[in-house]
Amino acid sequence: MFSPIILASKYVTKLQDIDNEQVNKDVVARQSMKLDDDPGHTFAEDSYYPDTPACKQLLSQVDVCIKDNIVKRFETYNTWAHILEPNESTMIHTHDSPGIPPHLSWVYYSKTSPKCGNIVWQTTIHNRIVVMEETPEVGTLIVFPSWMPHFTKKNISGNIRISISGNAKPINDDYAAVGNDPGSLFSVIGVTQ
Repeated sequence: MFSPIILASKYVTKLQDIDNEQVNKDVVARQSMKLDDDPGHTFAEDSYYPDTPACKQLLSQVDVCIKDNIVKRFETYNTWAHILEPNESTMIHTHDSPGIPPHLSWVYYSKTSPKCGNIVWQTTIHNRIVVMEETPEVGTLIVFPSWMPHFTKKNISGNIRISISGNAKPINDDYAAVGNDPGSLFSVIGVTQ
């Protein structure tokens, strides 16, 4: 009998009818409201997600997409905006949270230019480095496992890149109920104990 040693994937789609121009204006207007004021902290590069109609519509569509295509009982529990300036990149990191089982992370691109910094996932299995990357495009939503290390290449476009990110987990932390109806969850987060 064959069974997977590791299984993980990403879900990529385009969201329709998002007012990206308004989302970008809303994000830029709040870019100085950082998640953390400590310049050495990773959250110092991320801004609070605006509570505006355009941003609420985007979040609603992300949750509908996750529920319709991956797992019904998941919803986003935190969000943030990220403005990647020219010549900036992001360091390798995960979205794992202590005490929370593997969950879903996502990123949506509302403003991009060619060469604005691909997202790259990287992990090591034994002595093999596994690397996968996506080129950001406006309207693209990518959902991936929270535990997967990832980073962003340097933005060499000469323009800012704006992305919205978040994490989704079971409603009311009900992981047991999700286990009875996983949908495509295990295809995304991987086989875990």
